[in-house]
Amino acid sequence: MADTTFWTCPPDLEVRGHGDDYTLTLLLPPFPAGTVNFSPHDPKEARHFAENFDTVDEILEELPPASAADSLALGTRSDLEIIKVGCWGNVISITDPSLADNIGDCPLLGASNTLRERYPDARIVGSADVHLGGDHTEDTIQLPDGVMLHAEGWLGVEPLEVTGDPQAVVRALAISSEALAQEAIDLDEEPDEIDWRALGRLALGPCDPWGRADLRMSVFRVRHTSGSTLRMEESWFFNQ
Repeated sequence: MADTTFWTCPPDLEVRGHGDDYTLTLLLPPFPAGTVNFSPHDPKEARHFAENFDTVDEILEELPPASAADSLALGTRSDLEIIKVGCWGNVISITDPSLADNIGDCPLLGASNTLRERYPDARIVGSADVHLGGDHTEDTIQLPDGVMLHAEGWLGVEPLEVTGDPQAVVRALAISSEALAQEAIDLDEEPDEIDWRALGRLALGPCDPWGRADLRMSVFRVRHTSGSTLRMEESWFFNQ
């Protein structure tokens, strides 16, 4: 295995931060509205996607596959090198701890913008959070016609910064008021009171793969890019 030389801390250093979501999902047309039968996972396509993802410098090792219901266990620094990728036909998803940060770099938005260039017809939905002395969240929804929203900031500390047009996203996706109410989403509330992750799940609709034990995903140990590694060292650890 290649040496993960971008890290400045040892692999057994305990992760001090925690989070439960650092995901991006692409939904390629057609966009179904009813029941969806996911295609079988394509490991070859998953590896290709991982190799070309914004945060990844190199795949170091392929690990046994896991399900979309399995969470990454972040106990030590070496666990931050693990990502999962699922490719099920027109649905592609990745979970990667480097998508979460608390220093305002907005890695989720950066990665989704790159994917927008590669997949201009895709619906892209992402969500990431990390808790380290406070809760920092980032969420984005990007639609093929250019309608988008992005929300980022510290919950309960300062107003989240929201760009784009959440109402336009809801209209474009024809998300009903009943569906919003069921998820307790009120877009007239203050930004830090809105469950942006839940809105993202509604944007994916029946193509939301997360939490599904029946969907297989490829698992890789990777060397993240130098910038992503530096960001993770600042976001997932107290100053050591």
